[in-house]
Amino acid sequence: MPVTEIDLEKAALLHDIGKLYQRAGKIRKSHSLVGQKLLSHFFDADHQAILRAVAHHHQNELQAVHLPDDDISYIVYEADNLAAASDRRALIPEGAQEGSGMHFVSDLPLSSIFNVFDRKGDTDAAGYRLKTIEENEPWAYPDHRNHIAAPAASYEKVAAAVTDIFTQRSPQAMTLSELLQVLEKTLSYVPSSTNTAEAADISLYDHQKLTAAFAVCLWHVFQERGITDYKSYCYGKHQKALRSAPVYRLASGDISGIQKFIYTIPSKGALKSLRGRSLYLDILLEHIVDEILEACHVSRSCLLYTGGGHFYLLLPNTTHTQAVLQKADSLINDWFLQHYGTKLYIALASEPCSADDFSVRGGGAGKVFQKVSQALGQKKLCRYDEQQLTALFDAQSRYNKDTDGSRECAICHTASPAADLQPYGEDTGDGAEEACASCNALFRLGKSSLTASMFVISPSAGREGVPLPGLAQPYYLQAIREKELAAMDKPKRIYVKNEITLGQAVSTHLWMGDYITCNEQGHAVEFTELAQQSGGSREETGIARIGVLRGDVDNLGAAFIAGFSSSYDTLSRKVTLSRNLSLFFKQYIKAICQGHTAEGTPGFTLFTDEVKRERKVHVIYSGGDDMFLAGTWDDILEVAVDIRHAFRRFTNGKLTFSAGIGFFHPSCPISQMARETGKLEDYAKANPRHDKDSVALFGEVSQSTGKDSAMMTARYSWDEFEQGVCQDKLRFLERNMTLQKEDPSKLFVGKTALYRLLDLLRQAEADGSHIQLARFAYTLARMEPKQRDSGKWRCYQALRKTLYDWYQSAADRQQLMTAIELLIYHVRDKEQKGWDEG
Repeated sequence: MPVTEIDLEKAALLHDIGKLYQRAGKIRKSHSLVGQKLLSHFFDADHQAILRAVAHHHQNELQAVHLPDDDISYIVYEADNLAAASDRRALIPEGAQEGSGMHFVSDLPLSSIFNVFDRKGDTDAAGYRLKTIEENEPWAYPDHRNHIAAPAASYEKVAAAVTDIFTQRSPQAMTLSELLQVLEKTLSYVPSSTNTAEAADISLYDHQKLTAAFAVCLWHVFQERGITDYKSYCYGKHQKALRSAPVYRLASGDISGIQKFIYTIPSKGALKSLRGRSLYLDILLEHIVDEILEACHVSRSCLLYTGGGHFYLLLPNTTHTQAVLQKADSLINDWFLQHYGTKLYIALASEPCSADDFSVRGGGAGKVFQKVSQALGQKKLCRYDEQQLTALFDAQSRYNKDTDGSRECAICHTASPAADLQPYGEDTGDGAEEACASCNALFRLGKSSLTASMFVISPSAGREGVPLPGLAQPYYLQAIREKELAAMDKPKRIYVKNEITLGQAVSTHLWMGDYITCNEQGHAVEFTELAQQSGGSREETGIARIGVLRGDVDNLGAAFIAGFSSSYDTLSRKVTLSRNLSLFFKQYIKAICQGHTAEGTPGFTLFTDEVKRERKVHVIYSGGDDMFLAGTWDDILEVAVDIRHAFRRFTNGKLTFSAGIGFFHPSCPISQMARETGKLEDYAKANPRHDKDSVALFGEVSQSTGKDSAMMTARYSWDEFEQGVCQDKLRFLERNMTLQKEDPSKLFVGKTALYRLLDLLRQAEADGSHIQLARFAYTLARMEPKQRDSGKWRCYQALRKTLYDWYQSAADRQQLMTAIELLIYHVRDKEQKGWDEG
């Protein structure tokens, strides 16, 4: 039976599987032989080439046997070396005993990828406990390696999980997608190398996946060039020339128009609309990636990263690959123009590269990614080809021609036949907005996705299909429950949400940060009801406002390209860094919203009288390196701090993110919420006193600009907000004042007096005169209690002195204003329209 590229990829994906069993049993034999013995139970005589490659992917093993020149073992050998970025296995045999001059320690845990990030070669010592990925368990945070290890007993559990899965469904019967999912589930926390002289920060899953990518690329290049002497090119005299040849092609894609596409929706039914559009863009990107990979005859082994509307692929540099990329560029953008006009656009770019280009002497992986990023930027400047541009300016072209009797969709504002317009969403009454079939389908997708876990792509639109492009034909997307799958025609592909699932029809799982707040009936809470739950419930005090958070990682583009020193700038680390960041924004944030904070870090609360676990927020979008969350205003502030703590722990403090947080009436248009919080986010990133790592908030402070003054939003570093505003100012106010007369232990301060203090604080910078200071002191003096009992008098004395001191410091003054506003929001009645008299 002839060997196929699928056989080659499976051999590459399993070539180091023996390490798992070797470490579990402390076996002295090489991991290659251990892996061959294990897999011999699952592959028949027609697939012996896979077993040979697993047994002979090291130099010393190839020297000891006489394999045919066209044996795939040579390709796996070369791919393994390239993925590891060094031929260490030829120098230090696996299984070497301690004390023999070797540095392999079997219980060394997986290190954090951030240990060697942004430190010019210095390393930290954070690592992960050895475990499998379980859907119902919180995701692991790194801990100090002195506190953790990867003992044989832990390896035994992981090895048993692999054996159990392979027994139920053999790797021979699995699709490549299934095998990749199994390896991700079981090997993500297993270090590829346990050599203490090296940074053990690449998991066995990531290493084997990248090995498969290099291997299949070599295979297709050899096939196109008619090369069958794999030994000579991968192991012999032509190896050096092969490594310097442009055998590979790094391809990248980036979808533009995402923000406007998601947020241009009505306020009514906003949650379902937002979720539908956000989910659609996620699936759209994954589908485009799979269309390209399938057309290039490779698997998701070649997918280096996908998220946030962006992807990177490592592809074979063949004429076929180039033709596929050109076809995808033209067909997908043509499809976008027909369905969404110029609202959505995908830029596709690629650059040929050699194995040497990814090495230190070639400038490192960052240099290759930089070249592709520059090419992608050029594509965005020249979006369309000549034929598309001509059609765009032709009123009768397929892009512009209106159907007789057409009207405008109330949502996307494109012309549609009047017969195709239907009431939008769930509003069927008189005066309901009418929307096109596509916008209504997106709304239904958002509604069904709240309970569905499977996303099916097929050539049939069905009742609720949302259109998708294809390289061979158009497709449609539907969200369904698993029990509905049997009644459908065979789909093109299936994506499963947040669950690693085996099955021939399943393309892959997709990690999604799909956390939502539900009511007692299990239904998603819409914005109006969510705002009423501010402060804890409808019955509690707290202004009824929706809090919206938008944030993303600071300087990620520069960090991705130049974040590793030259000795660590390998493709493996780029892939691992990307996957880790994607996981944080797709899974860790979801767990944080559920109340699972980083170990040893309690959940943050604004006010001392609150104890919370699950947050009343909706994750509207979280992926790539950015997020958009909406919820009760107090929970949004609190979860923002929790996310910041977790991100700092997750990245060893090497990366930061900035955010904008705004408070809105629930009837405010979503587009305005997104626009205003986007401005706040930009303002946070422009913080001149800190290297970003900041948050910009509601409220205004006066800043001097020469003779005039400009009203600017409050902006803090995260530490200033948490420590200065909340722990210092807000806690002080809580300890010493009350806005409720019945509390005898604190000084009563009416809201009018508090608002007067706020007004004086805001005028301080604009006026700059001693008159405002005198007025501030006078306002404080009026708070003096009539009776000098010990409790209220002590509080008054503390308030008068401390607030007077804070007033005279610009930084303290700004923090105090924000703290006062938070306190007022906290005690204000839900339906209150103005300020109560004190």
